[in-house]
Amino acid sequence: MNLSAAPEHVPDVNELSALRKYLQQFSSYDQDTGFPNCETLLAEINTETTKASPLPLGATLIEIRIRGLSRIGEAYSRKAIGSVIRQLADRLALAPLTKRTIARIDHKSFGVFLPDVADPVLALQTAKQLVALCSRPVPWGDHMLNIDAIAGVAMTTPAVQDANTLLHHAGLALRASSENGSPGYAFFDPTEARAAKRRSDLVSIVAKAVEQDQFEMVYQPFFAFDSGKLVGFEALMRLRHSEFGQISPSEFIPIAEDNGLISRLGAWCIEDVCRTAVEWPSHLIAAVNFSPAQFYSGTLLAEVNQALERTKFPAYRLDIEITEGTFMRDQELVLSQLNSLRDMGCSIALDDFGTGYSSLGYLWQFPFSKLKIDRSFIHALDTTPKAPSILKSIIDLSRNLGIEVTAEGIETTEQMRTLRNLNCDYLQGFLCGVPTAKSNLAAIILKNFSETLNQENAKLPKIRVIR
Repeated sequence: MNLSAAPEHVPDVNELSALRKYLQQFSSYDQDTGFPNCETLLAEINTETTKASPLPLGATLIEIRIRGLSRIGEAYSRKAIGSVIRQLADRLALAPLTKRTIARIDHKSFGVFLPDVADPVLALQTAKQLVALCSRPVPWGDHMLNIDAIAGVAMTTPAVQDANTLLHHAGLALRASSENGSPGYAFFDPTEARAAKRRSDLVSIVAKAVEQDQFEMVYQPFFAFDSGKLVGFEALMRLRHSEFGQISPSEFIPIAEDNGLISRLGAWCIEDVCRTAVEWPSHLIAAVNFSPAQFYSGTLLAEVNQALERTKFPAYRLDIEITEGTFMRDQELVLSQLNSLRDMGCSIALDDFGTGYSSLGYLWQFPFSKLKIDRSFIHALDTTPKAPSILKSIIDLSRNLGIEVTAEGIETTEQMRTLRNLNCDYLQGFLCGVPTAKSNLAAIILKNFSETLNQENAKLPKIRVIR
């Protein structure tokens, strides 16, 4: 009995050639659509842009993104997504384009490279046609699946010839199209590249600032309309960088949210404010803005409670300010936390009131003690005849609901006079106080106390001394 191993099969030249061809096909093409993959597209672009001498006249890359695939997958199946992609690939393959390369860039994006399209108008027209082509409903069994397509357009220039840069520019244009909404396609703007570079730099800056506690708090006073007394301060976060200068919260807060830093930043903020405010006279309030992302972090209630306990700051002196955007994802989750904060003793204020579509509905659904009229309404007093009537309606409605009203952004004495006549409760703005460092707060508190005391003394009846 021969127990020796069978001789190994040695592939011949034809088998090796077929294997190499298969591996090349597998690594270079998308298996769902048969289109070239992203790497193959980049190689094709680099080949085309180096053909002409000294430089090609111009070429266009259109990136098309399909939106709504996740929704389709949740409602039907992953097979439905695959069917949609294949049907869209068939549509693109039949599009009336002459010389072109169509590729699958990623799971939801196609790339269309047009090496002979150097006219921006023609490039945008083509993008518009492709968006319309890909936005038509797609059949799936007995259903017609609604999808949405957007496009970003980038063109080669004497300074931009390499494929990676061109794809990057198309992606930036795609982002602009997504953010700007209609018409569903956008052309690359060099300012977008600069903005993207800034965003990238800021991610590192914000992460380092959170790690090393480089943020600082400034405080803007707000006052009672009827007495002029100082009521409290709104805490505002600031970040200054040696190269970028003062970085706006409108920039660093979204970055902190997107990169999982907002919970840690929020915890630091609330404790720092409470530690500062506990040194103020006991009647003064500290108002703190909360990011919507904090309500979805799962740690907000513990962070607030911990800050109050560590600093011995009473909860009734803490105003928590939120915007309407806080409710967009999960109203029940937000409501339960607001009720818990209210049970702790905190006051809840609706900030930027009037800028959303559903603000009135939120007033009776959520436990608000205060609302802050957005500064755009206050500034409208200078230009819009209807503004006083609108403000009166807001203030009257709030008063009927037992909600106090703050007018923020007051900059002129005329605005202040109008709001006082409308019986607004509190005023805040540059007219009565700008945001300032905590080291200046003692002087502001002392000055207001002195001024209020003089006003009260002036109202006392004069006593006649009889000799």
